[in-house]
Amino acid sequence: MKKILFPTDFSTTANNAFIYALNLAKSIDAEIYVLHTFEMPVISTTSAGQPELIQNVYTSIELNHFESFKNEVPKLRAIAEKLNYSNIKLTFLFEEGIMLSILRKIIHEENIDFIVMGTNGNSGFEKKLLGSNTVHVIENIEIPILSIPGKATFKRLNNFGFATMLRETDKAGLNQIIKIASALNADVKVLHVMRQENSKTLETLEEWKNQFNYPNVTFHTVLNERLDDSVFFFIDDQLIDVMCIVKRHLNFFEKIFATSLSKQLSYHADVPVLVLKEKKS
Repeated sequence: MKKILFPTDFSTTANNAFIYALNLAKSIDAEIYVLHTFEMPVISTTSAGQPELIQNVYTSIELNHFESFKNEVPKLRAIAEKLNYSNIKLTFLFEEGIMLSILRKIIHEENIDFIVMGTNGNSGFEKKLLGSNTVHVIENIEIPILSIPGKATFKRLNNFGFATMLRETDKAGLNQIIKIASALNADVKVLHVMRQENSKTLETLEEWKNQFNYPNVTFHTVLNERLDDSVFFFIDDQLIDVMCIVKRHLNFFEKIFATSLSKQLSYHADVPVLVLKEKKS
C-alpha cells in the first residue's frame, strides 16, 4: 500500500487539497498521513527570574493548538465519509517544530511515497508554501510533491502533462509519470518548447519518441521564445489535469505560478503541479 503525507492547517484551501489526496489514495490504493504542525514563538528571557511563567505560556500555546487540532480532525473524517472514502486509512499527526524538519522525519520513519499539499491561500501555513518557501520545501524533499492550487477542483485524471528540456536526467521523471498514468488509465503528453529550430534537438526528440513509444504517450513541440505562453496554451489545448516537472525546472515552476496568479488566469491557476526528484546522471 502506498503512503501519502498531507500537511494541513485545516484551511479551506488545505481541505480542498485533502479531497485530491483522498481521490488519489482511492485510485492507487494508498493510506494518508494527515500532518498538522506548529512552531513555538521565541519568548525573550529578559524577564528571567520567572521561568515558570514562560513555561506556562508555552504550555498554553501548545494546548490551544492541540484543541484546534482535535476540533478539526472530525471535520476531515466527515469529508472522507461524505465522499464515501471512509475505508481509506487516515493517520493524524500533531507535531511541534519546523515543518521541513518534521516532513523529513515522517518521510523517513513511515516510508512516505509522496506529498500532497495545498497552495495559493492566505493563511499562515499557505504563505509558507508560496513562492520561495514552496520551492524551499520542494528542493529539500526527495519524494514527489503534488501541489494543489486553491482553485483546483478534483476531476478524473485523464491527461498528465510533462514539460521537459529533453535532458537525460528528465527520463526517470517521465518513467515515473508513465507508471502513474498507466495505473490510472490516463494519457501522458510530453511538451518540449524550442526557442529556435535546432536539428540536434529534433534528433534527440526522435530518440525520446522511440524510447517512450507507448500507446498512452504523445509528444508535442512548440517553437516559441516565451515558455510560459507555450505552457499555458498546452495546458488549455491538451486539457491537462496535472502538470509534471522535475526539480531542475523549479525556476520554470515559479514563473508559471507567478504569471498565472498575476494575470488572474483561473483556468491556469487551477492545474495541480507534480514535482519529481531529479535523477542525477
